[in-house]
Amino acid sequence: MFWLAEATPTLSASDASLSRIVAQINSMFPPMEGVIVSIDENNLILDLKQGQPIKRGDQLKLIRFGTDIIHPTSKKKIGRQETDIGRVEIMEVRRDFSLAKLVDPTVQVLVGDGVRSPFKKLTFLVAPPMIETTKKIDKDWLHLKMEQNLASHPRFQVAAFELDLWLLENNLNAQSLLNQNNLDKLKRHVKADYLLILSVTSIKNKLVLGYKIYSTKTGRLHKKAKVLADRLPEKRIVRSTPRESAIQRSFSHPDDALVEYVSKQEFQYKIVDFDVGDINGDGRDELVVITPNRVLVYVYRDKKLKQVAKFNAENENHNFLGVDVGDVNRNRRDEIFITSQLGDTLNSFVLEAFPGKKRLQRTWKAINLYFRIIHPFGQKPTLLSQAPGFNDPFHGPVRKMIYKNGRYVNSSNLRLPSIYGMKFIIYGLTSTDINGDGKDEIVILDQDYHLKVYSQSGRVLVHSEDYYGHDPRLIDVGVKEDLSGIVQEGEPVSFRGRLEFIKRGRNRYLLLPRNHSAGGELLPGLAAIDSSGSIAVLGLNREGFEKSFETKRQRGYVAAYQVVKARNRQPARLHMATVEEGALLGRTVSTIYTYFWKSIGVGPR
Repeated sequence: MFWLAEATPTLSASDASLSRIVAQINSMFPPMEGVIVSIDENNLILDLKQGQPIKRGDQLKLIRFGTDIIHPTSKKKIGRQETDIGRVEIMEVRRDFSLAKLVDPTVQVLVGDGVRSPFKKLTFLVAPPMIETTKKIDKDWLHLKMEQNLASHPRFQVAAFELDLWLLENNLNAQSLLNQNNLDKLKRHVKADYLLILSVTSIKNKLVLGYKIYSTKTGRLHKKAKVLADRLPEKRIVRSTPRESAIQRSFSHPDDALVEYVSKQEFQYKIVDFDVGDINGDGRDELVVITPNRVLVYVYRDKKLKQVAKFNAENENHNFLGVDVGDVNRNRRDEIFITSQLGDTLNSFVLEAFPGKKRLQRTWKAINLYFRIIHPFGQKPTLLSQAPGFNDPFHGPVRKMIYKNGRYVNSSNLRLPSIYGMKFIIYGLTSTDINGDGKDEIVILDQDYHLKVYSQSGRVLVHSEDYYGHDPRLIDVGVKEDLSGIVQEGEPVSFRGRLEFIKRGRNRYLLLPRNHSAGGELLPGLAAIDSSGSIAVLGLNREGFEKSFETKRQRGYVAAYQVVKARNRQPARLHMATVEEGALLGRTVSTIYTYFWKSIGVGPR
């Protein structure tokens, strides 16, 4: 029987304490409002004075007030019409007024026009809570709930960044982070305005939540305060229920040497992704590699990768996110599907190699879709697509696509279980019949990077204890409009590693990038990012998974991997790419490791 750490139920008293903290933080940033009291040629005199949160160089919105808005039933004034007409810049703050100038001198301004600070979302980093009491507070819960409370406020957002992991990797804590050199180092990895540090202490047997707000630019303390917390959840260990005990959580099994290391090759550029396929129809697979804005095609000869073709993005602002290779149009040559971002939108395209043509040709372009090709057992490769949303990078169903009447069209939606609050995205997802019942199970990496398997009815069959497919990259396609009408970038989503099914003789396997737990008792359950350069091979049977093999951990994160089938007396091989950013004199170095499968080669997928 498995023993599971149970998530403590939400406690209203705890939530109320955190809500009070968020309300207090909000009060630190009151909106700046005033009016123009006088106009002296090009100078504007505002009724804003010393002591208010305003300084030279600040820009404020300029507002023209209109007629009052009257409630039709109560006949009470509920506001007045407003029109944004420009911006003013503060030139000087004096004791009783401020001097300002128009950013656009052509704007016609009047005495009585209003000024207001523009709406700006503030980004926070939340450090791991400091527990200074003998009670065993569930600090993971407290950390998560603090982030959720901040993120739910319309003025605040929490940076999608593993701060606790970054501190661990750099031998820092929240206090030493406030050194200016360390803050400058942090800025290269994440953009944030403030650092929030929580603490829990006891005073006369009552729990007290303390917090401090620091600037991530200067390390200056902006606010510190304490609130009473009637109760905070403590971590408990309970027996799993009969339903939970049917969920597979561990894949332990003695390692078998399935592959052997052959060689490695370094490249002085950042590998984003790669896939393999026969793009020219000669019966041999090529390796199709993408960098942020290039497509590079390699062949493997004499234990080396040799470049044979390339394709450069027509716009250097392209940001390639993924590559998938497969013969979807059934012409016996694999197409290359490039998922590409251009600005805040997707601008994906399809490449193909034609006989007699030296260069790759685009056959479909300017596509507002993500692509992924999956390989279910006993089926042809399946092309999946998903659209970006207006509010976030991924939106709507995951669709199957086919080639019909000379173009790619939607076939049907991928059948996904309906689970309340669960949103499936195209990356870190695949589907196949695992248990032989004729129905495809859904295999995903969830938002916490655990491997999960769902039945079509939504029942959880597998929930791994280990972490998989996590790396530092983010996808930030999509925009959103806040309550004030200002358009902001959408919330980014972390990359999730590829899930690849293969067959080796009669054996079936799932390959995926493996992450490793770090921190021990200090940071339980923390998934490492940059030290996880390994591929796990999980064997499949009708009862579930078991660990069959794992490659040696290499430096950097796993950016891509693929298996090439055995052909023409060549053994099947595994290629794995790792990326070290800033590894060589500040430059990025990518390394492709090659392994041969032992004994019998990999059969059809």
